[in-house]
Amino acid sequence: MKPVIDTKCAGCHQDGGIAPFPLTTTEQVQGMKNAILHSVCERSMPPWPAHRDCNQYNHDRSLSDEQIALIRDWVRAGAPLGNESDAPAETPPASAQLSRVDLELAMSEPYTPQVHPDEYRCFMLDWPETEEKFITGIGVRPGKTDIVHHVLLAAVPPENLSAYLQADEADPGPGFSCPGGPNPPNGPLDSRGVMIGGWVPGGEGRDLPSGTGIRIQPGSKLVMQLHYNTSSAPPAPDLSRLLLKLDGSVEHEAFFFPFTNPEWVRDRKMPIPKSESDAFHIWRYNALDFASRVSKKQIRDNAPISVYGAQLHMHQRGTRTALTVEKGDKEKACLLEIPEWNFHWQGVNFLQQPVRISPGDDLRIECHWNNAGFTPHHGAQLPAVSDLNWGEGTNDEMCVAFLYVTQE
Repeated sequence: MKPVIDTKCAGCHQDGGIAPFPLTTTEQVQGMKNAILHSVCERSMPPWPAHRDCNQYNHDRSLSDEQIALIRDWVRAGAPLGNESDAPAETPPASAQLSRVDLELAMSEPYTPQVHPDEYRCFMLDWPETEEKFITGIGVRPGKTDIVHHVLLAAVPPENLSAYLQADEADPGPGFSCPGGPNPPNGPLDSRGVMIGGWVPGGEGRDLPSGTGIRIQPGSKLVMQLHYNTSSAPPAPDLSRLLLKLDGSVEHEAFFFPFTNPEWVRDRKMPIPKSESDAFHIWRYNALDFASRVSKKQIRDNAPISVYGAQLHMHQRGTRTALTVEKGDKEKACLLEIPEWNFHWQGVNFLQQPVRISPGDDLRIECHWNNAGFTPHHGAQLPAVSDLNWGEGTNDEMCVAFLYVTQE
């Protein structure tokens, strides 16, 4: 029992952690036994949105059926204590780890969240390297672990900095508001930076898949989007830091690219009618052709790519979503499926084994929303709204995937 709590729960449930109460002592675990039993049996905790039958991922936080049965039997038996002499040593949380830190970047000054309970704030970080480098590992050291919920990161090459700098200058105080991701709220899509990763509570970081890395040009800037949540802790000055592992070369240059229907974005052809409890949109397109277009030809359309990781993104009214590789009319490979969408638990899922996409294969994305008024998983009742469509704001919606790939 103790190893399960240590590895799967204590990474977030500790003093000063993002969870609302600690689970690091016997008394704390016994006192919360009924809440633990309820949450693990309905699989709301530990948070792991990916469907267990879609694929296998590195650093899976979810519990096995055997682990859930162990907790259930322990609680039903009255949460007994074993012999102290038989207690195993404390087991580290089952989180990814950053093998080394070559560069540490910090926000220019502390920031205190101004919006309750959720605020999304972007901070520009100067890139000091004068020669081309590859990011091969990413981590975050939050200044205030009890309010930093998760972080998304992007790299902006020199030619795309204008919209970011304008947003930073126009917004008073450190950084700028960015509820739609690490992007300027009104910046053109073709001038955005490229995703380089993210972070969620439970670990200081992780290496990117072995042999891969993301190229960063001299003169670039990094953008760190922090999601602050003040539901269980008061606003306080935060000074978070970005930790990076760097290498001068890698076996395979890696790319993050977005996958979504351009008409949804450009022409707002993603209607989500008011009072519709299961509105959905599906889009399928040639994977390599799309990747080569959005990556400005860094990815070629005539050579296979290997998918090492995927992330799906919607907003607060999302209910479920999935991303698959379609190989003809019958064969498909599931990359990521989230059957119960939770806006507050997002991130890149790295596959245990890469999935190959060959010329002629399609990507397919499917998103569902409830626009009839409902209580989402994070517990806040959303008010009735009018028809929705694609937009940057939290009260708009999105349906987009990000894929971490290499090419031969």
